[in-house]
Amino acid sequence: MKRTSAVPSPFRFGKQFQIIAFATKGSRPRVFHRLRIDAPLRPGQKLPRKDGIYVTDCWDDIRELTSGYFAGDEAMRLPNGERSLEQQSPVGLLARIILTSSNPGDLVLDPCAGTGTTLVVAEQLARPSVGIEIDPENTTLIRSRLAHPRKADSIEKLREYYRYTAKLDEIWP
Repeated sequence: MKRTSAVPSPFRFGKQFQIIAFATKGSRPRVFHRLRIDAPLRPGQKLPRKDGIYVTDCWDDIRELTSGYFAGDEAMRLPNGERSLEQQSPVGLLARIILTSSNPGDLVLDPCAGTGTTLVVAEQLARPSVGIEIDPENTTLIRSRLAHPRKADSIEKLREYYRYTAKLDEIWP
């Protein structure tokens, strides 16, 4: 589950969380890395944990980018400034998913590639990837994004956040 911007609606509660499906073949995943993060202090918490905390099933520490309401350099934009796709996932979200569920060299598949964030992050984490996208404009955008890396797509800024994870150098080459 990932926290969203909870945009209000006149006829229902705002959606505060986005569900992320986690599925395995069999009773256990083939790969599952328990990540530790240097999470910000929560209300009522006075001292940081010296070795960080384990990631749980609620990811409210990743910058709010869901519901299509976000600004900044990370969003892929059209020449007029509008987002090229309303629902874009942040690199921080894809980095966590890929780090948790794969090893370097494992193939990453994104069957609905959109703007290619999964492919961009997989490449940085030394995972080959395949993206499937039916929209020709998105396909062009993805090819350009992979050919010309953007500073906003770099995941290096996230590495320090995961520094307490055991064997981080093995899963993040």
